[in-house]
Amino acid sequence: MKHRIRKLTSLLLSLSLISALTLPAAASNALGEDLSAKDTLLHQETQLSTNVFWSTTYSDLRTENLITYTPNKAVTPIVTYGDALTDRSSVADTAALLEDDGYRVVAGINGDFYNVSTGLPIGMVVTEGLLRSSDAGYYAIGFRADGSAILGKPGVKVSANLGYAVDDGFGNSTELVRPVAAVNKARTNSGLYLYTYDFNAKHTTGTTEPGINVVCTVEQGKLAIGSTVTLRVDRVEETAVTSLAPDQIVLSANLQADSYYTTALQNIPQGSELTLTVSANDGWEDVEYAIGALYCLAENGAVVPNLAAGSNPRTAVGQKADGTLIFYTIDGRKTGYSIGASLTQVGERLLELGCQTVLCLDGGGSTNLAVTTPDSTTATIINRPSETGRKVTNQVFLVASDRASGDLDHFYVHAAGDYVLAGSAVSVTASGVDSNYIPMDASYTLSASAGSVAEQEDGRYLLTTPASGGDITVTASGRGAKGSTVVHAIRNPDNLTLKNGASNLTELTVTPGSKTALTAGAVWNHLPLTATNEAFTWSVSGDIGTVDEHGVFTASAPGTGNLTVSAGDKSLTIPVTVAQVALQTIEDFETPDTRFFSGYYLMVSRTNVSDHVQRGHYAGKLDYVLPEDTGYYSQAMAGSFSNLGTPYTALNLWVYGDGSGNQLSFLYTGD
Repeated sequence: MKHRIRKLTSLLLSLSLISALTLPAAASNALGEDLSAKDTLLHQETQLSTNVFWSTTYSDLRTENLITYTPNKAVTPIVTYGDALTDRSSVADTAALLEDDGYRVVAGINGDFYNVSTGLPIGMVVTEGLLRSSDAGYYAIGFRADGSAILGKPGVKVSANLGYAVDDGFGNSTELVRPVAAVNKARTNSGLYLYTYDFNAKHTTGTTEPGINVVCTVEQGKLAIGSTVTLRVDRVEETAVTSLAPDQIVLSANLQADSYYTTALQNIPQGSELTLTVSANDGWEDVEYAIGALYCLAENGAVVPNLAAGSNPRTAVGQKADGTLIFYTIDGRKTGYSIGASLTQVGERLLELGCQTVLCLDGGGSTNLAVTTPDSTTATIINRPSETGRKVTNQVFLVASDRASGDLDHFYVHAAGDYVLAGSAVSVTASGVDSNYIPMDASYTLSASAGSVAEQEDGRYLLTTPASGGDITVTASGRGAKGSTVVHAIRNPDNLTLKNGASNLTELTVTPGSKTALTAGAVWNHLPLTATNEAFTWSVSGDIGTVDEHGVFTASAPGTGNLTVSAGDKSLTIPVTVAQVALQTIEDFETPDTRFFSGYYLMVSRTNVSDHVQRGHYAGKLDYVLPEDTGYYSQAMAGSFSNLGTPYTALNLWVYGDGSGNQLSFLYTGD
């Protein structure tokens, strides 16, 4: 992993306790009605906020996750990419590499838009103070050594003094200087291009059409903004593609380019000295890391007009007037969880959060946010990407040292559900956090402002919330340190659900003597509540059976009645039928139209071979091929029975096997 991070010694640690950051309320005109908000302090001056909104326009949810970061010495922003600019890697995989290098990944997001064919970033890349790729006229985010940032257009300019003089036609001799169109970008048929060893994994110019390539060795200086680089010409060649060594730079022009460039390169003497000069707009000279951003969503506190429409997952970075940064993601394309947002809405939302300038990074399936929670040493993706594990061109991370101080600072307390049905039990865990924000073992006691707390055999605690509801503060304390979280117990939900398995029930039909495990659910303010069956009241009318406090219905004699589940001032009643069910053939393969279909590595057909038919004229035939050396069982879905409409208690089948020793299995799901 190259050009990713500075040495660990450059990260200075602060041992002081930093309180949670103060953020604006979650209410948003841009995204909708605010439903829930939760803040978690990840490290010094670095906070995660998760907020959920209800869009009345779409009658659906929006879920945002954002990192609020105030520049400080303990947490440093960096830009990462693979071993070459065209390499792609996921946010999760890159986080793991950083951890291997001795960093605590406080948070990380995906980076710039990129060419999906080549993996090449659209805009600027700077790492360790070196210009890896020019900005192509787009916006960028630059980070300085102290963590402060600049957002805007870098306006990078590179000029090449080609090392020899020409006559201007009036008897005057002038040095030949040519502008460089781009650094480490795909070469077009116009202009002069510069390539370094970092461009691609093959360490070539990656060009496919003939051109003039001047191969040079760096003698002095580095390719950095505000710097001058001295080169020695190794050779001048006319070829389609040219290889580079780590200490080489190539100046290249397509043969179809204007002679202003091609002739200038062709006439460079071998062994001559060239000079590159790199400049940029004010404020970019001391940038150590930078990443491109295709769109500007807001400038000077105003949203940019005429942005593209459409709700999608988004990733953005915003900056407040005081320099505080917000690394922002909103999930999308997931009905019932988050529908995403338009570019305009993201711009408006970050202005609501106090930003003055907002730039948009790649979104859609690329939107990923990795976070290391205070009770962990490894980063995980905490949002719900629309595409799992997408590999992207580059990333932005906030990193800190992974060195533990061993001095207990506070406790991190986490509940498995922040919003629960009153009377329900919810799991609560606590972890000690040292002064470097590293988790540590520390004994503690757990208490609750209401309800009761009981320790479980696995070391977790179970908070049973009071039936009266309310906000319960759960506090861990020990060795002079504390930490707490708030659990919201809702007494009166908006509506209830009843399930048997994964399906919502509107009616239930069972056989006499059967036991059916039911699960009740509750929704409040569009949010599903964490709920245990014991928090509900269960009852049955009609002489059809009984239901216990755990939601298990035991059927008795045939008949009809109702089952009711209640919580707070809401109740749900469904009709129940208890009836005998006669044996019925579901599939006999006598007609070509069967309930079975071919699956992966498997073909379904019919056969009338007498040895293989148990009754009637036909049987189903499964021809399969198991791939070798996969290390996994090969699973082939042969078919499904859906919407049977009758409460079967058993499935019987007759199988003529092939004696292979392979396993034939049937998976039952549903009610």
